[in-house]
Amino acid sequence: MRSFILAAVLLLFPLDAFAQDVQRWQTKNNYFQTMAGEKVTPRGVSLCSLEWHKPLEQIKSVTTPPDNWNINILRLPVQVREWDRVGADSYIKDYLDPAVKLCREKKLQCIIDWHEVGRWDDAENIKKLDDFWAQVAPRYAADRNIIYEIFNEPTEPKSKSAENWAAWKSFIQKRVDMVRMKAPNTLLLIGSPHWSQMPSFAAEDPVTGKNIAYVMHLYPNYKPGSWDKAFGNAAEKVPVILTEWGWSAAEKHKGNYANPVYGTEEDFGKPLKEYLDARPHIGWTAWSYDEKCGPAMLGPDKDMGAFVKSWLEEANGP
Repeated sequence: MRSFILAAVLLLFPLDAFAQDVQRWQTKNNYFQTMAGEKVTPRGVSLCSLEWHKPLEQIKSVTTPPDNWNINILRLPVQVREWDRVGADSYIKDYLDPAVKLCREKKLQCIIDWHEVGRWDDAENIKKLDDFWAQVAPRYAADRNIIYEIFNEPTEPKSKSAENWAAWKSFIQKRVDMVRMKAPNTLLLIGSPHWSQMPSFAAEDPVTGKNIAYVMHLYPNYKPGSWDKAFGNAAEKVPVILTEWGWSAAEKHKGNYANPVYGTEEDFGKPLKEYLDARPHIGWTAWSYDEKCGPAMLGPDKDMGAFVKSWLEEANGP
């Protein structure tokens, strides 16, 4: 009889939903907070992929002493080509579910990121985007520690104009509304055209809905003098999170052109720390906690990794 009652309870209240004692993160005004109303600054790292380079071991490593990086958020990129190669059902079973389970065990806020880098007006990209969220949005809706980043880097049309933002807003609003039907309380992260580098327009023309934050991807091709215009001013009005940032001192050029991520701790890392420490309402996840995906904090860009790890220990505590 006791087993029957437990089974009935689990049908009504999935274990994933009530077994957690972690609080869901929300947005209010221009900042992040817990359900209890306590302000919080998302600070953590992004993996490179949920398929490459032993991601489950990376999750354990970044959250477990002695390598613990003191993160309070972790980004989980779903590489589109791997989703296509493996197939939705197998990908969810073999990659997403195990990663979410680990995040749940660690009581860690984790971002599921549809890691598309491509045109946002392309019919094939749109179909894949909609198919992904139709399956994933309801699956983890009850998890209070799961956040959805809807489209990693919309590229073209890339014009940094109010007209292009309005077109993008109309496009992404439909996806927000679709996800909201399946996941009414999940925090949503919204990118923008030009590789998620124009959240500034959201300050005056935001997407409709609750618990929404806007994404900025920041690398050394954006100099400190441009940060206010790019995202800092907007962050005074709407919630903003840098789900990718980093630099690489390892490679100055890619082929015949300047590497946009080439930089140093002195000209990028330290100025960014000073900028964000003065603005704790802006969240961030550094790219990437990986040995190969550049800037690779566990590989050739280990100096950046040491910088980020030290910053996280200082900001988030031991």
